[in-house]
Amino acid sequence: MRSPADYSLRGKKEAHMESSVVAPAIVIAVTDECSEQWRDVLLGIEEEGIPFVLQPQTGGDLVHHAWQAAQRSPLQVGIACDRERLIVHYKNLPASTPLFSLMYHQNRLARRNTGNNAARLVKGIPFRDRNA
Repeated sequence: MRSPADYSLRGKKEAHMESSVVAPAIVIAVTDECSEQWRDVLLGIEEEGIPFVLQPQTGGDLVHHAWQAAQRSPLQVGIACDRERLIVHYKNLPASTPLFSLMYHQNRLARRNTGNNAARLVKGIPFRDRNA
């Protein structure tokens, strides 16, 4: 199992790629050093066997950042997060209409299942209930 430092933008021990997207991966736009808060989402993506890349992002509209991340992702799925909220977007959806929105105060299972579902979108298989 990876340590929390493996998912930190500060530590360059990333288990997954950073910055440029060359290989197929879900692009995750990260603001405010938020990757540790959303570790359960990252673990959910990893459980499904889908790679992801963390890209630093300055503040702004998370929905738009998630949509832009989906446009950059070879897998057509993008995520954006700050310390309080996480957005999952799909390239073929309108920019203003994200697939999932999650607040940090929601339980760990909801966060993990959101990661699973982002990866399942890539795989083309049914979503899990985010709260089950």
